[in-house]
Amino acid sequence: MQRLHNMVLLVLYCKAEFENVASVEFPAGYHYCFDVKDSQSDETREGVFMSADDVVEMENSRGEANFVMKFPDSKKQASVSFVDVKGLTTKGVIDASGTWVPVMGFECRGLELEKFYPTKGATVKSEGGSTWRDVDLSEDPDGWFEYCENGGDSVGITEFTCEIRKHKA
Repeated sequence: MQRLHNMVLLVLYCKAEFENVASVEFPAGYHYCFDVKDSQSDETREGVFMSADDVVEMENSRGEANFVMKFPDSKKQASVSFVDVKGLTTKGVIDASGTWVPVMGFECRGLELEKFYPTKGATVKSEGGSTWRDVDLSEDPDGWFEYCENGGDSVGITEFTCEIRKHKA
């Protein structure tokens, strides 16, 4: 079980202020965007996209991951696998609690996730029953705003923030 030493489980936590919004979801196929850092050096790469739908064979290994890359000075591949942490993560759904929600787990080998950038592709559901797909939560720094025809309410998402935490099993 030597491999476990260089593996880190990171969990993406998000929270936001919701107005008449029931949930935000990063659906299956959503492309998560991160800044990543080499575990062995200070080298970073910004704006790296990865998706749970991608499956990549690892070189010199029987394993697969959702994302694989090599830092220029590294001999080994670095990888990320999306994981649902049982009893913790919400498989991409953020509720209206206003508290930190553990959205998705990432099993990282050889790299660390530094920062998350929300991108186009989120699904927003209002309390009134309307659904908006392919929403970009980063488009406007003031937030995301719409009008719910069903409920006759304005809906909005403000103060959308995320952090990445190491998970201790």
